[in-house]
Amino acid sequence: MINEQSKVLVVDDEVGPREALRMILRDDYQVFTAEGGRQALEHIAREDFDMVIVDIRMPDINGIDLLEKIKLESPETEVAIITAYASVETATSALRLGALDYLIKPFDVISVKKIVEKDVKRRRERRELRQKLNKLKVDNDLLRGEIEKAYENIQLHYLETVNSLTAAIDAKDSYTKGHQERVARLAFSLGKALNLSEKDLDLLKQAALLHDIGKIGLSEYILNKKEPLSEDELNATRQHPLIGAKIISPVRSLQEVLPIILHHHERYDGKGYPFGLEAKDIPLSARISAVADSVDAMLSDRPYSKAKTIEQVNKELYCCRGTQFDPEIVDVTLKIGLQNLLRA
Repeated sequence: MINEQSKVLVVDDEVGPREALRMILRDDYQVFTAEGGRQALEHIAREDFDMVIVDIRMPDINGIDLLEKIKLESPETEVAIITAYASVETATSALRLGALDYLIKPFDVISVKKIVEKDVKRRRERRELRQKLNKLKVDNDLLRGEIEKAYENIQLHYLETVNSLTAAIDAKDSYTKGHQERVARLAFSLGKALNLSEKDLDLLKQAALLHDIGKIGLSEYILNKKEPLSEDELNATRQHPLIGAKIISPVRSLQEVLPIILHHHERYDGKGYPFGLEAKDIPLSARISAVADSVDAMLSDRPYSKAKTIEQVNKELYCCRGTQFDPEIVDVTLKIGLQNLLRA
């Protein structure tokens, strides 16, 4: 199909071939002519041509050199070479630089029209493809923006959920008010000291904020009792990691923090709960949470005990090194110093 808006530039230093091509093509295309390579480049700087027809032998710039300059200036422009004969060397150079067609002198009108129509169509299809790709890029950018916005909304709702759950725990147990935020800060500081990845640090902090969520399932009488708990009450209290995991399990975005919540009361010697896991079988983040949780508990007034001093907590950590707590985490805690970790 002929596109009347297509522009063709004919470049030949000889007026005969130049005018012959102009006459053949003028009914179907906007035809421009140039007497040499320099004039052709001036035209190309001003106009966007679908096709340039270049004579191979010209005094100022030969056809192969002009072809290279055209492709540098306008890579998508189709170029055909005019020649009286096509040597292997010339053909190879032309193909390497992007010229896919030859027009052989003297010109055959039908061949000229077929070649130009084919090349112009190829340029038009390439232009249309580029426009589609550009539109697709715009659509992708819009879609990416919508996805990012949706992700931000999910994160916002998630944070609101976390805050709501934390508030629910605080309302149940007066002791826990502020406890989870303090445990989260201390666990995060310990995680950094132990060289956890950014992702694992984020998960550790999230889990610490929710580690006692299972206490929602315990009675306020047990949570706030000042006297020692009975065996049945202790057993009920030891269910809160399981209750917490059950509460969290339906929330897809919290699946990775679930093991930390479930195992933060396991002991390094295997005497913890709910499953009696031992040493490295306990997830590292749960071992870190256990230390942070116990430290904050010891430093706080509780219904059944008064807060300990930093020195007393250090002694307790050292005494429980390798039994209740992971010895490596205790060593890091004591080396850095609780006061430094709590300020971090």
